[in-house]
Amino acid sequence: MGFFSRLSNGWELAKTSLHIINQNRSLLLFPVFSSVSLILVLATFFGGGFFLFGDQIDRMMNDEQSSNILGIAVIFIYYLINFFLIVFFNSALIYCAVKILNGEETSLQEGFDFAFSRIGKIFGWSVLSATVGTLLQLLQNTGKIGEIVAGLIGLAWSVMTFFVVPVLIYEDKGVFESVKESGRLMKQKWGESLAANASFGVFHFLGILAAVGIGFFLMKVNAILAITIAVGIILLVSTVMSAARTVFVAAVYNHVSGRPTGEFDGRTLDRAFVQK
Repeated sequence: MGFFSRLSNGWELAKTSLHIINQNRSLLLFPVFSSVSLILVLATFFGGGFFLFGDQIDRMMNDEQSSNILGIAVIFIYYLINFFLIVFFNSALIYCAVKILNGEETSLQEGFDFAFSRIGKIFGWSVLSATVGTLLQLLQNTGKIGEIVAGLIGLAWSVMTFFVVPVLIYEDKGVFESVKESGRLMKQKWGESLAANASFGVFHFLGILAAVGIGFFLMKVNAILAITIAVGIILLVSTVMSAARTVFVAAVYNHVSGRPTGEFDGRTLDRAFVQK
């Protein structure tokens, strides 16, 4: 399949995902809750943390060894909390999306209840993700070659773990087994790279472009109003695309598992990935 054929195929998948989100707008609340939580974590780390422990941090920063240890610890804890929140809300969203694809009714409360029932697995996966993220960050800090190597490893890791969250929360497997199963599904079914991501990216880019255009037009009226509306549109677009991508993951997992895929066409899902 050529590039433009894959792009067209991905475009249809993205439109289907967006259509499902439009029919079930409450799903957007999961990425909203996730984003708000991440902002609060960021504010806590770089605001409240230094306010409460500023003196201790200053003393440790004066010692090179302690400074390095502190830096690694902060990176790991920050990644751990962020991954935990992201995976928790994504788990709730995937659960609701799978129910919808199965033709069943669902609710936000059901999604949260399900995510809480998998809290141990979610934490385990978050620890592994934070460890990998920290190691990649340290590798990036070694220089240009380190940045390139870290980027390649990070890309391979993201592809290999594409199915981790649905496998982890739906199957009786541990964290490492889920990673292996995710990698096996990717290798067996569709190869090594995702074609649909390009189309999701196009939708995202068009949304941001529209926000910038509207903001530029409104600058003639009021600068604060223009910035506020532009930022609001960008946040809305990012939220919608985040939810749409998660619905796509749920649809692909359902397809792989032989379950209903709702409005998604099975043949289109088969072509969502580049064949090896």
